[in-house]
Amino acid sequence: MRYLVTTNVDRLPPDHQIIMVDGTVPGWNPKPGDLHWDHHRPGGADIQIDEIPLPTSLFSTLPLCFVTTMVDADACCAAAWVQLPRKVLTSETIARLKAIAWDCDHLMVPPELASYAEFAAKADAALKKSSEGIAAELGLPHERKEWTEAHWEAYSSEAFRRGTEWLIAAAQGDRPYPGERGEADDYWQQVEADARMLANEHRIQMIKTNQGAIAVCDVRGIGHSVDPRSFYHAIQPHAHTLRPEAITIRDHRLGGNQYTLGSIPLHPKQRLLDYTQGIFERLTQAEQARNPTSGSWGGRRTVGGSPWNTPSSLSIEDVIAVLDL
Repeated sequence: MRYLVTTNVDRLPPDHQIIMVDGTVPGWNPKPGDLHWDHHRPGGADIQIDEIPLPTSLFSTLPLCFVTTMVDADACCAAAWVQLPRKVLTSETIARLKAIAWDCDHLMVPPELASYAEFAAKADAALKKSSEGIAAELGLPHERKEWTEAHWEAYSSEAFRRGTEWLIAAAQGDRPYPGERGEADDYWQQVEADARMLANEHRIQMIKTNQGAIAVCDVRGIGHSVDPRSFYHAIQPHAHTLRPEAITIRDHRLGGNQYTLGSIPLHPKQRLLDYTQGIFERLTQAEQARNPTSGSWGGRRTVGGSPWNTPSSLSIEDVIAVLDL
């Protein structure tokens, strides 16, 4: 069993059955027997497991390789879902997995899962925290800015494996779910500390547009991953004056900038957003006008971003100009 996080098609093992979830590797053409689910498309489900049928006999005689383009709890839930025996997927287990996936992708759960909100937030935080020791275990450089593409792949793939196997074991009753033993209790302190850091270091701008201000967060040069909750917590006092869109600028692994186009949770106008209805297409056109070899912008209704395999050629002003059309 392999787990692989990549956006490079040449990294996919040809002698494995590929089961790709929560993303699409650019240029991939599935062979007979491969499986693929990607809710990052127009009309896609809010979480990945809502597009995957209840498990049956899904596998060929080839060894398996689970693939995603970016590791997160939603991807881990999807990979676990595919592998769990049908008898394990009780209504309680399904609710728990869906709540974790919702918290991961939306930083909230829908009303029908409200009783699992605290559980899901702790689980998502625990899964993130559980990856903290991977870099040292793999002997990767202490400074992430020194990581090569191979380093990132090794780190992310191991996080994908650990998160998925933890959820499988929990669903089968072999260990507690992530967060149930207080593994992430101090994670929230880090979220709060990062929110203060973003404000104190003036890493958040409120950029005025014709339709109101858009919050932009710059996490370039920070030596650790910053949970988007820190960004949204920092802007909460101003959220009523902002547009629902939110943009994060980070370092692309190949140098230059990478953008995440997100949205403010619980913003009254968030439900009106749909980046798949022309926004990603126009951003891709603007990107490729600057660099014809660039990849595409993409994602789902309320979150997405710039190309994976090429740094963005657009300035933040360029991105906002497209949003302001």
